[in-house]
Amino acid sequence: MQRPASAAETGSPPPGKPTASSRGRRSRPRTVGVSTAGWSLVGTHDLIELCRLVHQTIAREMDATIFFLATYDETSRTFQVVWQVENGEELSGGSFPLGTGLTSQVISSGEPRLIGNWSVEGPRVQVQYASPAGPSLPESAVAVPLKLAGNTIGLMCVESYRQNAYSYSNLHALEVLADEAAIVMAGLNYSERLGAQVGRRVSELEAILANMADALLIIDSRGCLVRLNRAARDLLCLDESTIVLGQPFEEKQWDNWPPEGRAAAEGLRPVVERLQQTQEPQEVEVELPGVRRVLSFRATPLHDVDGAFTGGVIVFRDVTGERDVERLKDDMFSMASHDLKTPATVIKVQAQRLKRRFNTGSAEQDDVEEGLTMIADQADRLSKLLNLLLDLSRIEAGRLSLDRTATDLRGMLISMARALQSTTDSHVIEVDAPMGVIGHWDARRLEEVIQNLLNNAVKYSPMGGGIHVRLRTQGQNAVVTIRDSGIGLASDDAPHVFERFFRGREIRRVEGAGLGLYICQAIIAAHGGRIWAQSKGPGTGSTFTFCLPLAE
Repeated sequence: MQRPASAAETGSPPPGKPTASSRGRRSRPRTVGVSTAGWSLVGTHDLIELCRLVHQTIAREMDATIFFLATYDETSRTFQVVWQVENGEELSGGSFPLGTGLTSQVISSGEPRLIGNWSVEGPRVQVQYASPAGPSLPESAVAVPLKLAGNTIGLMCVESYRQNAYSYSNLHALEVLADEAAIVMAGLNYSERLGAQVGRRVSELEAILANMADALLIIDSRGCLVRLNRAARDLLCLDESTIVLGQPFEEKQWDNWPPEGRAAAEGLRPVVERLQQTQEPQEVEVELPGVRRVLSFRATPLHDVDGAFTGGVIVFRDVTGERDVERLKDDMFSMASHDLKTPATVIKVQAQRLKRRFNTGSAEQDDVEEGLTMIADQADRLSKLLNLLLDLSRIEAGRLSLDRTATDLRGMLISMARALQSTTDSHVIEVDAPMGVIGHWDARRLEEVIQNLLNNAVKYSPMGGGIHVRLRTQGQNAVVTIRDSGIGLASDDAPHVFERFFRGREIRRVEGAGLGLYICQAIIAAHGGRIWAQSKGPGTGSTFTFCLPLAE
């Protein structure tokens, strides 16, 4: 059992003393050792050299097992890890957008942060800097901003795998060193003749990358992630998950990722591997298993001045909607070529037959009436199919408009049930509906829904039987139920009957386009209601229910 830690061990300030986030900067003690080290930074000519000197200075005074220094670009809200080290091993840095982790909190607030027990008081890790040999997460950390003229230009952070490894005196020392480092960094940035122009170009580039609609990743020659933009973080669903910069995409890192992000990473990994193997541009679409998404990847290799492969840029985006539209077009053309061909052929054949009979003088009245009736029936069928396609195109384009008027739902149900009853002798249609159920709905569209549901009840009850139509009010909704005793639905088909072009196993032998229920659902949803199907299984009949809000 561990003993209780003292205030100094936990990093908590003694009673009555200000915290790191509330005290003024003039209260810092300036130790001789830190100040002398600070002056020694002035002679550096390179940012990496500066980072190494800072790390050496820090390591003499405190545990610097993990150390990194990052610069921040306010325009693109992105910061770049310039240099990092763990257990004496220098690691590659990376660039990423501002998030909600420790480094992002220090950058956003401009205040330092001390953590003594990360498991208890630390923020959720979003970006992790670690070598494959090290433990998974540190337990202690001190992060301080790098400030110049009141602006935060970056930060530096030390971390340890021991709990309560740092005190507030360590934090003060880091702040003093951070002030000296910021001044030296400013000198390095502006010492070159074109420093300002280069800095502006870099800032502009950072802003472009940060605001790209497409997701962007940059990897090094080992396949390790060194950069990603906001779109990539969103598409990989990483806002609340750990990203490990400087390490390759590996399955062991995906355990805590959400399913969609894990599926996207699985699709990304073979693209990275092929880019490393071929060192040639790659372009591929990957359909992610289990999440019904399609991602388009474009990978371009990067080479140095000598032509050596140094990594690659991978741009990817979600093209699920585009592929759905393409599939819809293919399905519509398939339907048009198949379902529309039959009535058009029948009409043509009957017209040619009647023409021959009239030309030869052999046309009988019964023969003519039969041919004309068939032509009229097929013309009606053709019109219905065309209306289905038109409604489908309106729904997919988001242009399904409603013409709302005061509508008596009971009168509509009774009228349509009587009309359908006159067409069948093997079915008995019963309507149970109270008076006074009136709402502000599109009467023509609701007739389309009711007509479809009643026709389905007759069509999918080939042996006849009762069809029960029931209307009730529940709170502020009108609820209509249509129940038949027909062929029913399989348990796994019921949730999908409202999908476009879906045909259940039990109903595939019955003629249909697979669009009627999809359009019904769109019409009900446009009214602010919902529709669903229930069945106890094949041979037990089906129940379709929809509810509509009574208030506009």
